[in-house]
Amino acid sequence: MSDQSATYIPLHRVATAQPFMDYLHQQGAPVERELQRAYLPVQAMNDPDCFIPSHHYWNFIANVANREGIKDLGFLVGLHSGANAADPGLAKQLARLPSLHQALDRLCKIASTEISQVALWLEPAGSNSQRLHYRTSFGPEHPAYVHFQWYGLMAVIAAIRLFAGRHWHPRQIGLGTTTQPGETIRQYFPHARFHTRQTHCFIGISNRLLGKPPQVDEDLFEASPRYKKIRPPRDFIGTLKLALRSYLMDGAPSVELAADIAGLSTRTLQRRLADEGWSYRELLNEVRFEAAVDLMQDTDYAISDIASLLGYSDPSHFARAFRRMAGVSPREYMQQG
Repeated sequence: MSDQSATYIPLHRVATAQPFMDYLHQQGAPVERELQRAYLPVQAMNDPDCFIPSHHYWNFIANVANREGIKDLGFLVGLHSGANAADPGLAKQLARLPSLHQALDRLCKIASTEISQVALWLEPAGSNSQRLHYRTSFGPEHPAYVHFQWYGLMAVIAAIRLFAGRHWHPRQIGLGTTTQPGETIRQYFPHARFHTRQTHCFIGISNRLLGKPPQVDEDLFEASPRYKKIRPPRDFIGTLKLALRSYLMDGAPSVELAADIAGLSTRTLQRRLADEGWSYRELLNEVRFEAAVDLMQDTDYAISDIASLLGYSDPSHFARAFRRMAGVSPREYMQQG
């Protein structure tokens, strides 16, 4: 996103980022410092329901992999997280389905729910095989592409293995990168043929596998934490509001940060908001109010807790802002509910 005509801001659900965070913490990487360098919300990275700007997240992965010298970061994280890469409960969901074909259909449908611009689709590749294609948020020109390429491919392979068996390996792997994978990956896939410079990544699948039932019992998988199935919007204001919401716990995001999230200059952002009938202050107030209403549905939160979670330094400031939006105080609003 680099100009005013862009329609929306690509977003990542934090649930898909948590396997990277967990792996990097295990390696002793300075995760919080790198998140701050990439202008990502540190506190929101603990909440799988939050959405973060994809471009900032890709920059974070590229920078931390480079600084920590983790050449195959995406492959290693994907190997560890398996079919749960996009959703902590996905493996359990897929293992309930009667065939691999239906599992792949489900996988394709939910791909864009977690990450803007990501897509999976199945198409024939000759008379006896199919290709499951995988499109990432950004192209091979981005230094993080190789990591997200392999993260997605390993997630797909793990999903297929729920039906084909844990020892199944693809014979054909398509890569968007221009070079062959390194020694670690080649040793893991000793019989695979790698096709570089592909328009989209892909995994080759024999047609005979598509009708196979699951080879694992869904009860083997732990119950995953439930989270809201929010599909990222496809408009500029909607995606900006969803991204800003994730920054609230770190303090009220400035207009300069909002412009950076949008990939615009501050002045261009303000003009674009004005064209749609907003000032930045009005937009931020709306984001805070909507977040407050959601938090008030959870009776475990005191008003002072909600004020803190929304980036207010003083609960009285929150109370006044809420009254301006709702016409009643936070306490009165909660009592009405």
